[in-house]
Amino acid sequence: MKQLLVLITPFLFSCAQDFSVHCEPENYITSPIKNPNTGFNNNQREFVTVFSEEELELFFNETTISLKDVLTNFFHCNICLNNDSNYLISYSGKRFDLGNVDNATIVINNLIDLIRSMSMGEEEYEHFLNTQVVQQ
Repeated sequence: MKQLLVLITPFLFSCAQDFSVHCEPENYITSPIKNPNTGFNNNQREFVTVFSEEELELFFNETTISLKDVLTNFFHCNICLNNDSNYLISYSGKRFDLGNVDNATIVINNLIDLIRSMSMGEEEYEHFLNTQVVQQ
């Protein structure tokens, strides 16, 4: 019976849909805000991207907030910079590929559209919009 368990165990874990991020400390930006009400093991999302921190300093659409700050302060995203691809790991640990677009604004808009399509992301998006209306 032990031999059967040893043979089956690796297959159980190899099919898991959860992903984790391994990022060098100098390429990692931590969101200062955690979402305590996710119901999942993760209380922050992980955004892995090809972009540098400098490229994420552009303003988000017509706001005066950088792309980086929108993600970290409103959408609970930690950011792993300077990678080979763009993807998001959600609160549940599921990975969403975002394609290899080389324009940071387009990628972040696509990312926010993706997050906004999620149940908690919709609430975060509404909070972000309400914050922007107050500041204008």
